[in-house]
Amino acid sequence: MIYPDNLELLIRFLSETPGISERAAERAVLSLSRLDEDEKRMITNALRELERIKPCVECGLPAEEDLCVVCKDSERDQTVICVVEQPRDAISIEKLGEYKGLYHVLGGVISPLEDISPEDLRIESLFKRIKEKNIKTVIIALNPTVEGEATSKFLIDRLEKMNVEVYRISYGIPYGGTIDMVDELTLKKAFEDKKLIAGGK
Repeated sequence: MIYPDNLELLIRFLSETPGISERAAERAVLSLSRLDEDEKRMITNALRELERIKPCVECGLPAEEDLCVVCKDSERDQTVICVVEQPRDAISIEKLGEYKGLYHVLGGVISPLEDISPEDLRIESLFKRIKEKNIKTVIIALNPTVEGEATSKFLIDRLEKMNVEVYRISYGIPYGGTIDMVDELTLKKAFEDKKLIAGGK
């Protein structure tokens, strides 16, 4: 490339981010390079703050301290957990402004082809939270992919043996689609139409 080394480095880092092509990364970096000095300083400070970000010890969402803002919020329903694959899925759900429970980020889905087993995910910590935190309801909000379905079935088989109600969000989300890519109306409908699949009386 004809760009300075630091710009090339930024483009390379961004293009390695899932969902961002090299061309999109290049456009983003060039756009940032045209900001005024104050805006560049704000971006630089924000990037420095990334050093402080770590997964919440409870749910796995990004946090500056041991607990994220969701887990620290005593106003949220402490008896409900929504299980998601990645933090971005929780963020999509949070944008609806209607879900008021907790989250649990698995960090992926079971995928034998990619050598990802249940032990590689935050599954056991989910069951531990359910037992220790008096959780009454679990909402499974995994993407409707082959791997998402396999992971959901694995969770449901285990959760059926626990004293909790288990819901699955509706299939307003197309099979093979992802939660973070659907529009808010579709996601809202999927949540409203969630199905009780275990633990009902």
